[in-house]
Amino acid sequence: GNEEGDDEPILYDADRSAVDGQMLSLPAAWLAELNDQSALVADPDGRAAVLAELAISAHRRRDVDTDQLADMLEFTEAARLWALVEDEEAA
Repeated sequence: GNEEGDDEPILYDADRSAVDGQMLSLPAAWLAELNDQSALVADPDGRAAVLAELAISAHRRRDVDTDQLADMLEFTEAARLWALVEDEEAA
């Protein structure tokens, strides 16, 4: 929800079970970066660029397939948008 004090990223709200299933197959180190909420809010565009580059690098190394790369880039954009909203609400 969007209640006061709710720190959970919006990208988890859509369909929790589908998102959880998709996320379990993604690299743990990348997920840790995605979940660094304070870094995201401090620099949404910069962190999104780093997350996208990490995702592309993982795909080049064949650590993730094309579908996983697409998921990672979608989660990156969702996290960037969430961080922009969080920053706006805090201002």
